[in-house]
Amino acid sequence: MRSLLWVVVLSLLGVAGTASPSLAVSNNLAGEMSVTGAGGGTLGPEWRPFEGDPVRFEIDGRATDPLHPSGSFHVVHRKPDGRLLAEFSGRLTSLKAVDEVAVATGVIEVADHPGLELAMVGKPVSFTVYDGGSQDRIGWMWGFFGAPVDPLQGTAPGFVLTDGGFRVDDAADSPGPGRDGTTVSLQAAADGGTTVAAATGGPGEPMRFELAAHVPRGSDPTQVRGRFRFVEAGTTEVEGKLTCLATGGPVAMTTGIVTGSTDPARIGKPVSFALKDGAIDRVGWLWGWSDPPAPIADCRSTVPFHASRWGGVVVRS
Repeated sequence: MRSLLWVVVLSLLGVAGTASPSLAVSNNLAGEMSVTGAGGGTLGPEWRPFEGDPVRFEIDGRATDPLHPSGSFHVVHRKPDGRLLAEFSGRLTSLKAVDEVAVATGVIEVADHPGLELAMVGKPVSFTVYDGGSQDRIGWMWGFFGAPVDPLQGTAPGFVLTDGGFRVDDAADSPGPGRDGTTVSLQAAADGGTTVAAATGGPGEPMRFELAAHVPRGSDPTQVRGRFRFVEAGTTEVEGKLTCLATGGPVAMTTGIVTGSTDPARIGKPVSFALKDGAIDRVGWLWGWSDPPAPIADCRSTVPFHASRWGGVVVRS
């Protein structure tokens, strides 16, 4: 499966390379980004031992500077009979929104958790929100359970809301570059697992990027089979293997390790990618060699922020 996906991505990139010059993508950071709303649903079997528990989330956040937002969050988790397992709220500490995806982090200031014997106040949390119109999604990471939480990073929005919803507004003054008409298509894997493919980038863009990944049905996200390759700034070539892949609707968060590069200092360094398959396909990235190095942990990344005129992204799960 891995080799098949890789051939598909390489062939798509070859088609995309014939496009005309790209248009720049710009974000107007003087504008306000926001994520607002409330919604919930019932945890499924993948959330054992909490299967069947109703949960609800409220977020009201705004930012012009992603690292200095205003706003708050409120989470309630009950048992099926209505008994409270945990309720906590706090202030937001970072917020970034692009198109219909937002990542927000916060710190818990008030908590009541009769069903959980652990410390919550002062712990960080992270939310990834997908404003899908008729089917919104959310993903979360809890610092009180030991999840790594860093500013502007989240996991995939894997939980489908069945009640309520969220609105995401970004600060972009342009919907993205004009497209060259090239599309990416990929048949879902026969085993019904999760498949992600991307081929983007061309002259004048910051990165020419290829990725192919598959997680067999029923497997852990760290059982991903896949690779990535990119050329950064038209000069430095980097390739490597993926180590984790999580998806939620059209959004994927994946991490990997560099196994080869024209810059030997990058070999062995971690990377993370965020991908969105939508009306505007986007890719985001974090580097383990940046100054300072970005903190990178399994299956989490930043908001997908870069739209290319060439190629696209496919997420199938």
